[in-house]
Amino acid sequence: MKLAFLLFEYFPYGGLQRDMVAIATKALERGHQVTVFTRAWHGDPAPVEGLEVRTLPSAARSNHASDADFARRVTALLDGFDRVVGFNKMPGLDWYYAADGCLADRYQGLKTLLPRYRSKLAMEAAVFGADATTGVLSISPPQKALYQHHYGTPDARFVSLPPGIRRDRVQPADHLHRRTVLRAELGISEVTPMLLFVGSGFRTKGLDRALQALAGLPGDARLFVVGEDKAAPYQRQARRLGLEGRVHFMGGRDDVPAWLWAADLLVHPAYAENTGTVLLEAAIAGLPVLTTRACGYADYIRDADLGRVLDDPTPESLAAAARELLALDRPAWWEKAARFAEQADIYSLTDHAVDAIEGEPPGAGQ
Repeated sequence: MKLAFLLFEYFPYGGLQRDMVAIATKALERGHQVTVFTRAWHGDPAPVEGLEVRTLPSAARSNHASDADFARRVTALLDGFDRVVGFNKMPGLDWYYAADGCLADRYQGLKTLLPRYRSKLAMEAAVFGADATTGVLSISPPQKALYQHHYGTPDARFVSLPPGIRRDRVQPADHLHRRTVLRAELGISEVTPMLLFVGSGFRTKGLDRALQALAGLPGDARLFVVGEDKAAPYQRQARRLGLEGRVHFMGGRDDVPAWLWAADLLVHPAYAENTGTVLLEAAIAGLPVLTTRACGYADYIRDADLGRVLDDPTPESLAAAARELLALDRPAWWEKAARFAEQADIYSLTDHAVDAIEGEPPGAGQ
């Protein structure tokens, strides 16, 4: 089959972008042709052998206008493709990979009269409207419920996917050696509490909360931030909180597993997170997780007792939970994490996604 994957913008450290590449890789392994259409591509021009990338740059002055312009222009290039799969919301899709949250639940009142919000909501309605025909590859039950509440999307148009965690995050047999090596490189002793924050999009993922929590921990505790975003506002916050020398911004990195194995606690106090892949990556890496109910995958952490899930945390409650998790018996925790990594169905997203794409879209007969 000839598959067209549509994505507004590619950058190598985004969760949506990594999911797109993983699904494209699985489709290529099955013998399909995959062409990615995007208005901007950053990073390796060929991250997967056989993947074709076509860029459609936009001269529009705003993001929402650029998105709408891309959606209009790409339509003329889709003849001859067997399936059109969108990784952002736009008209004309056979399938939409639902990695983003429901905008209709966030944009309400007078805000919806502004051009930016009207445009984004129109794109969302083109996918989820009750009379639309797009099939939805759903990865978050809470978000599915919100879409159905606001749009009345029929249940038959959703295909629910399990998580797609990469197995290279699983704690290896020599994890203690790897842990020692990285901590030595960082100048962190074995007994120094090492907190880790992973993700691009510092605001929605709650980096401000993580800094507040760090301020409530002993003075030797350190926080390492791995991800691409504007660090300056959080560096200023760290100075206001008296955290000079305790917060380290490492940028986007390709060696995330090494950081998971080296740290003592993942701190991910998100305000909004459709799934939260890093929660499960940390869990199978043997790292306790401190997160919030806002994350779609938080139930995995709660149900398997792999950390703490807070509803609406205060700095004090986050710091208290962090102290509790940092005091855990580490070898016993690693054994529990290994059992979860072996038994949980958290690896097969790409197989299920390509299975669905190969089939007939559920709205095709409408």
